[in-house]
Amino acid sequence: IAVAVALVATLALRRYGPTPSFLFFVPAVAISAWYGGTGPSALATALSLLLIDLNFLDPAGSLAIDRIEAMDITAFIIVAATITATMQALHRARRLAESRSAELKRVLGVVAHDLRNPLNLLITTTDLLQEEDLDRARRSELVGVALRAGKQMNRLIGDLLDTVRLQSGKVPLDLENLAVKSIFTLVDETFRPDAEKHRIHFDVIQPENGMAVIADPLRVSQIVGNIVGNAIKFTPSDGSVTLKAATDRECVLIQ
Repeated sequence: IAVAVALVATLALRRYGPTPSFLFFVPAVAISAWYGGTGPSALATALSLLLIDLNFLDPAGSLAIDRIEAMDITAFIIVAATITATMQALHRARRLAESRSAELKRVLGVVAHDLRNPLNLLITTTDLLQEEDLDRARRSELVGVALRAGKQMNRLIGDLLDTVRLQSGKVPLDLENLAVKSIFTLVDETFRPDAEKHRIHFDVIQPENGMAVIADPLRVSQIVGNIVGNAIKFTPSDGSVTLKAATDRECVLIQ
């Protein structure tokens, strides 16, 4: 269709004066390449050359070509090939951009999910801190909880800056000697208000003091937090959720 339109347009303009033979056929090849790909682009190029040779190159109605016409045809083929390659590159760039956009949405969804827990904890502790009859020890404890939640949120927000690394599968890890008890304490502080709100018995069995692993505290907190969060979310009211840990050879098994 694009080549037919190019032929009609060229013939129409020829009535009013000299018109370059290839003027409208180049856009025809570009349209075919964009909407159809390599095959339709090659077909459009071949049809264009055939129609140009029959209608606009001397002798009219003949496929015979001289040296100058051969150079023009060669130039047209090069232009058509360049256009096709450019269109294909644009399509690849578009697919890549769409893929990156989808991946970014997924990462944002994960981060938003992870941010919800410490944010809820921060809101809860801030609300409790407004009570005037809090004793000094309880107020200090709540401030500590709020600070830890804020730091966790800050680290999670920092993950947004690592989107490219996440997409390439290279997630940075800050490994340290991590006491499992500290993770359990954080999870207990984060999810107990939500469990109480839904009338769920949340039993955190604290591990022994010496139980430790080499791990990234935030990543482990994310993993355990997601599992516990889902457990509380899908446990009916008056149900129970238990968190515990046990050594398994050189590993720690969290259930």
